[in-house]
Amino acid sequence: MYGRVEKNRIGTFAEYIATSASIVAPMPKNLTFEEVASIPLVGLTSYQALHDIMNIQSGEKVLIQAGSGGIGTIAIQIAKMLGAYVATTTSRKNFELVKSLGADLAIDYKTEDFTQIISDYDYVFDTQGGKILENAFKIIKPGGKVVSISGLPNEHFADDYHDADGKKLPLWKTCAFKFVTKNLTKLKHESKAEYYFLFMQPDGEQLRTLATLLENGTLHPVIDRIIPFQNIDQAFEYSKSGRTKGKIILKMTNEFD
Repeated sequence: MYGRVEKNRIGTFAEYIATSASIVAPMPKNLTFEEVASIPLVGLTSYQALHDIMNIQSGEKVLIQAGSGGIGTIAIQIAKMLGAYVATTTSRKNFELVKSLGADLAIDYKTEDFTQIISDYDYVFDTQGGKILENAFKIIKPGGKVVSISGLPNEHFADDYHDADGKKLPLWKTCAFKFVTKNLTKLKHESKAEYYFLFMQPDGEQLRTLATLLENGTLHPVIDRIIPFQNIDQAFEYSKSGRTKGKIILKMTNEFD
């Protein structure tokens, strides 16, 4: 089985954990445990952004920020599966990687400004937030959608959110979200586009869908390196370097092996 635990159980590393059966699914038969471990977070996040929120149709254009990262490497593949024309930002040394995953256009974020290269896009999948998120509204077409996992929650998130007990957010939090995203709301109205903040939800059925796509070769895991659990500090240091291509995997091992 493989899965992504509920939000009240994340934030630690452990060999075993108890979780709900509804959020796990049989692991793809053709992958190793390490390959499978790379999928749930990035797979569910990308699928929910590109399939559920954007509902990408064949021929539509999407910009995926940071295409060589953990999210980006899977998001590119899912977007191509859905029939999109995919542009992505990455460093020039990673152009070959993102194009091998299906990207139609690679933009070197170190030397190029994506707002000067592309325009009139249907969707933007933002993984970086800040000014980069704000600039997404410069290239989105009227009626398009900007989906971010690094921006701030807004009224869409507040209206749709329910906790584990089915309760909605209290009114003061909803008002707070609207206040802190007033600049994004302004940009949304000026561009006549929509803005969504995505907080990925665990979903066993979607994992079954992803497993099928992995088994038939539509999707491929991208792993930068596998690091033994006892060297977890090295994993954190490498993650902070910003040079990761795909996912970093921690492997539980006997430190005396």
